[in-house]
Amino acid sequence: MKTFEKAEALAYMPHSMEAEQAVLSAILQYNRVYDDVCDILAPEHFYSSATALIYATAERLILAGVEANPVSIRERLSGSPELEAVGGWDVVWPLIKSSLVGVLGNRTYAETVKNKWLARKLLVASVETQERLTAPKGETAQEILDALEGELLSLSQNRADMKTASLSDSVMEAINAAQAASQSVGLSGAATGYDEFDEITGGLEPGTVTIIAGRPAIGKTAAGLGIGIRSAKQTGKRTLYWSGEVSKKQMSQRAIASKTGIPLMCIRTGKNRGQQRLDGTYGPGTPLRQEQWDKLVAAQMEAQAIPMDIDDTPAISVPKLYGVARRMARSKQGLGLIVVDYLALMKGSKQAQRQGKYAEVSEISADLLAMAKNLNVPIVALQQLNRDVEKRENRRPLGSDLRDSGNLEQDASVIVLLYREEYYLQKDGAPTRKEGETDEKFYRRCDDYTNALANAAGKAVWIVDKNRQGECRDIQMQFNGPQTWFRGRTEDADSPAW
Repeated sequence: MKTFEKAEALAYMPHSMEAEQAVLSAILQYNRVYDDVCDILAPEHFYSSATALIYATAERLILAGVEANPVSIRERLSGSPELEAVGGWDVVWPLIKSSLVGVLGNRTYAETVKNKWLARKLLVASVETQERLTAPKGETAQEILDALEGELLSLSQNRADMKTASLSDSVMEAINAAQAASQSVGLSGAATGYDEFDEITGGLEPGTVTIIAGRPAIGKTAAGLGIGIRSAKQTGKRTLYWSGEVSKKQMSQRAIASKTGIPLMCIRTGKNRGQQRLDGTYGPGTPLRQEQWDKLVAAQMEAQAIPMDIDDTPAISVPKLYGVARRMARSKQGLGLIVVDYLALMKGSKQAQRQGKYAEVSEISADLLAMAKNLNVPIVALQQLNRDVEKRENRRPLGSDLRDSGNLEQDASVIVLLYREEYYLQKDGAPTRKEGETDEKFYRRCDDYTNALANAAGKAVWIVDKNRQGECRDIQMQFNGPQTWFRGRTEDADSPAW
């Protein structure tokens, strides 16, 4: 196949001046035609800068309540720099005067214009990719692929026409969804396996982003892994779990610890390190016993039935993750959920990176929402709260602790803030005697600390701070530190984690 030079290739830009003129002629004769095509076309979809200017001017007039016709367009454009930029009246006026079609077929012509635009964008992307590959400027093939996938993601966001429906049709769709939910598990979205959370949210709605946020060591990964595994098991649909901080091996160790009840440290070392000697037959540092190995093997066997894939590619971009997810969605088993652990560890475009972390996170957030909508799956994105939490005496997180993280608040349908009082009590440590403090006051503070630590042991709170489809309230949870696992408050502490 012939390889075109860039200028030669772009000279073959797909376009249809006949379709562009036909749309304009129909609009200028009958302004109501604009209503038929405005959900398909935008000025940038026109190949000719002159026809794009005419369409944009007609659009502004119609939206302002002024009839768009050759006379009003001439009045609006006369003397404007926009007109001179496209070649002046000698170029524009013949296009305005032309009359190729009537009202019929206007959407067909509009779709032709839009499809030609899409073909041009694809051609430009392919030519630029070829140029970057044949004359690399310090870029790796992987970086070039990421850029190409980013362009394709952008095009997929813009290619779908607006879809409207009557209130009656929308209500019927909602009733059908409710009926389907009532006949299954009573959820309109994907189950997370945490009953109280599912009750509040109705499940994770396809096409939405849920943010789970917390400070380091609070349990973000434990929450994400728990939702990912339980959802995959309960729904039977595949979960794609991207981990930017914890390796596949470490994620698997966490899953095994939660399933078997064997502490994570013991699984990592293969020994009962740190456990108390109970009967003199084994002690700290001794290899795992046979019954423990049996539990590990049983967990591995059960894991084979969990449709979940873990990707630990460092600093992945949304387009690259989209490529992986898209292939999974098109497979026979499909895709039910994506978990991102965690959002700030993803890589934005170079342009966004130059503008700073706020802009980069905002771009990543918007791209994740677009990916969720394009694939029609829910995304759970983990994110770190800012340090303001640590500066307060009461370390219970607030929605404002997330506000430095780009547009997350705007893009997310659900926001959950994680809080464990036990963690902060242990971090602060037992009270120390203050200068001049009496024994009575010091011992009272020690007692208060001991009681608070005992009351907080094994407890956690999922604070539903935002919920577009339901109420916002606290969800009381259990947290097992050695197993790094969350359970609902009504679950047996010794029940299977998944």
